[in-house]
Amino acid sequence: MDAVTYPIANVISFLTDNFVCAHFNTAEPTPEIKQIQRSLRQVWTPTLVFFDHHQIETRRLVGYFPPEEFLAELRFALGTVDMLHAKYADAFTRFRSVVDGYPQAKVAPEAVYWAGVAALQRDGKPDPLLDQWRELRDRFPESSWWSRASFVAEKL
Repeated sequence: MDAVTYPIANVISFLTDNFVCAHFNTAEPTPEIKQIQRSLRQVWTPTLVFFDHHQIETRRLVGYFPPEEFLAELRFALGTVDMLHAKYADAFTRFRSVVDGYPQAKVAPEAVYWAGVAALQRDGKPDPLLDQWRELRDRFPESSWWSRASFVAEKL
């Protein structure tokens, strides 16, 4: 990530504008860094842990992400914070920004799933959820996220 993803200008800009970042040297960790690794349950690098402003973990990523995949994941992570804080309209917009801006990203099916949940919570009725999950079925039928939503298949 240090060599390929982090140096990209739009990655730097998105991180700077939306996150408070901490980067630790885990190759030669100090006792303080070892404590942080234990408290974060880090078992492999890179490990990216996303917290809200109350220090509640909202998402965790492990492993390498190329720049475009990483940007999609960052947008998704912001959506998870919005969901946690019942900002459903904002969450919907963030999840849709993943689906619409990064349609080939590995996180796109998950984003459609959660866009549906956010829409249901936002509107209080099932039609917006079903619209999103129809898209999930049609665009990502082999995804584990469609499998999770397929219990409503008879309504779609």
